[in-house]
Amino acid sequence: MSRFKLGRTAPHPEATHPRLRLGDALTSYPPAPSVVDYIGKVADWPMYGNDQLGDCTCAAIAHMLEAWTAYGQGSTVRVTDGDVVKLYEAVGGYRPGDPSTDQGANMQDVLAHMRKTGIAGHKILAFASVDIHNAAELAAAMALFGHIYVGVNLPNNAQDQFGHGEPWSVQPDDGGIEGGHAICWGYAAKGENNKVITWGAVQEATPAWFNTYVEEAWIVISQEWINKVGENPEGIDLAKLGAAFTAMTGEASPFRPASQPAPVDPADTALVAALTPWLGARHVGINAAAAHDVLIWMAARGYVPASVTSGVHHGLNMVGDSIPEAAFGDTE
Repeated sequence: MSRFKLGRTAPHPEATHPRLRLGDALTSYPPAPSVVDYIGKVADWPMYGNDQLGDCTCAAIAHMLEAWTAYGQGSTVRVTDGDVVKLYEAVGGYRPGDPSTDQGANMQDVLAHMRKTGIAGHKILAFASVDIHNAAELAAAMALFGHIYVGVNLPNNAQDQFGHGEPWSVQPDDGGIEGGHAICWGYAAKGENNKVITWGAVQEATPAWFNTYVEEAWIVISQEWINKVGENPEGIDLAKLGAAFTAMTGEASPFRPASQPAPVDPADTALVAALTPWLGARHVGINAAAAHDVLIWMAARGYVPASVTSGVHHGLNMVGDSIPEAAFGDTE
């Protein structure tokens, strides 16, 4: 049986690559539907070169775009193999014709590039990590955002199971870990196997297999999906997530309601960018009062939702006493 390619590199340490966390913005765990299916409407799932290249991290994002548009817009957008390879070149350093540069890519780097640059004209708004050990959070992530971007340490026997049309299941001898692999998870149902997209096909995986081999998971927020679920999906405080986003990036929240005008004064934008690292530190006394006043001013200008200004300062301190330049995984 031919072997398909993997290509997910190890996650970045959070100390050097901070990230938003979905759990910090969940106000409740919405009741999990008996079936969540964000796969069935998509007619086909291209390989996107993952049989020849270690571009699984990029292929998985392209598969997620298919699902977001199929369910959020009613018409599936399918990018080309060339689009996926260009993304892999930009993030993984791959150079066509030079096999030595086919070294895979990091999932957080792919997401950062998708936020800044995108693929074939499609960008994402934001992304956040999901606690893979919290079943309720995983269920909420699936229900709220449709697909979860999942990184696994793939055992050697997984390719055999895939080739034979068998579910991924835990076996006494799995042959050891072959390498890191990125997939997108779009189907969950009580009493059934999960379903993921990989190597151009739908693959079942038992819950025990997930618990054994999944290493990282991310929710990805796209406008295509927001258009389906609305600006304020039940169970998540997008205003709080947006405030944390502003603290980490120095940019306006991508979740501002359409009725709230975007900031347009370049001087204000520059001032917010300069003040944001300072806001990310912990303050006491007069500095704490000043930080609170700055947040009130930012809310008035639309940079921080007014609903989160009261007592939000310490909540903005997501990564300690300073905000690294590479915050939110923007490592380009």
